[in-house]
Amino acid sequence: MSRKTKSMKSKDFQTLSELRKGGAESRYKVGLALCGGVAYGVAQIGVLKALEDAGIQVDCVAGTSAGAIIAAAYASGLTVSQIEQIGINTTWGELFSFRPSRKGLVSSGPIEEYIRKYLKVSNFDDLKKPLAVVATDICSGEEVVFTRGALDKAVRASCSIPGIYSPVEMEGRQLVDGGMAENVPVRALKSLGADVVIAVNLFGHHQVFPPASNVFQILMRVWYFFVREEAGWREQSDIILEPDLRLFDLFDFSAGKDIIALGEKEAKRQMPKIKQVIQRRFFFRPEIYR
Repeated sequence: MSRKTKSMKSKDFQTLSELRKGGAESRYKVGLALCGGVAYGVAQIGVLKALEDAGIQVDCVAGTSAGAIIAAAYASGLTVSQIEQIGINTTWGELFSFRPSRKGLVSSGPIEEYIRKYLKVSNFDDLKKPLAVVATDICSGEEVVFTRGALDKAVRASCSIPGIYSPVEMEGRQLVDGGMAENVPVRALKSLGADVVIAVNLFGHHQVFPPASNVFQILMRVWYFFVREEAGWREQSDIILEPDLRLFDLFDFSAGKDIIALGEKEAKRQMPKIKQVIQRRFFFRPEIYR
């Protein structure tokens, strides 16, 4: 075994280019890319509800930031109704602790505790479905993708919005929110081998905020306007779901039920197209769809 191969196997994550070099076969079928979106993220639970109700089987999933939490929960084997209850009851206090440092305003440590508490899964090897979690190396700007190793650490890195959360130090890299590299993780999903890509974009409708009152709001809005501009994922997606969430505050977790309902509504609106794309792609394999 070469030194390079040994090194690759010892790492908990790979850069996107390394993952692609692995040459993943198209061994999965329908893939779902879940994006970052702070409190908007729970809208993607509504997407899962609509897909489940329609009998659409999701075979692999990729997630960034808030989408990484939901993707990990889904891949862990939790039911959609269980994920919905977790999403509705989540509060800001579960996702950070106020520990200012030279690298961030708060610590993302509680995110690891959150994952362990609700998912009951500690490692990618224990998941029921293939999962890719996206983070960004703040030193090189590279997209890094977790497909193995510690699940809680991967999700924490993916959620660590720079300036707000301190970076997660791993294997000589400083990892931050995956949205800085790929907020809608289509490239990572395709690298898993997905044949059909359903992408969820929570920032498809331009948001206008009231004047900011503190540095926390300013940094979060800088992040929002940065990540919504990246659109390279669009041309690689088969279906794009963009629920209109502008009536809700990006940071208000108390509106979870209503936000989930809008995600479900958007997925149901596009369900005829979703079924059409899947049926055309797998015309000679009708057993994978109803």
